Amino acid sequence: MKDEELKRMQEVEMKDTLIFQGKVVGLHEYDVRLPNGNTAKREVVRHCQGATILALNDKGECLLEHQFRFAYNEVLLELPAGKCEEGEDPLVAAQRELEEETGYKAGKIVKLGEFYPSCGYTDENIHLFLATDLTLGEMHLDADENLNVEWVKLDDVLTMIREDKIKDGKTIAAIFDYLLRHSDFNIKEKTL
Repeated sequence: MKDEELKRMQEVEMKDTLIFQGKVVGLHEYDVRLPNGNTAKREVVRHCQGATILALNDKGECLLEHQFRFAYNEVLLELPAGKCEEGEDPLVAAQRELEEETGYKAGKIVKLGEFYPSCGYTDENIHLFLATDLTLGEMHLDADENLNVEWVKLDDVLTMIREDKIKDGKTIAAIFDYLLRHSDFNIKEKTL
């Protein structure tokens, strides 16, 4: 699509009403003008950026966490991740979260990409990182965190995704982002 066509699709904010402000999210209701001149309401959950870390060891295993997620009332299997503090570089947040949640420090950490986990109602943006050359130190969990970590072979992680044992979107996005960016992985040869 051309820039002019994309610009014609934009909606214009006319009014912003804060409905709720919590510790983590804020809910806003917007009155917007549509490209055709009509008006509509948009509800948006404002959320800080996040960082997700795919930590890989020399055996081809990645570090996963078991963590209870209240919204789903279940323990999920996911990659280490966390919120970026206001103004914090996502790379710094990724390094901090990896060490806090797992005790590991990365000798090398590179950005894989980023994604919008649910673009229909939130502005959350999650940055994906690959961490390697890992050394074990100590975990520094937040007072409200309770999790267990384990190393799982990457092929087993793919099986867990296929079998719905891993349902966390940021984990799935990071795994596939990593696989698609590495030339030694041929998606046509894999049977998911």
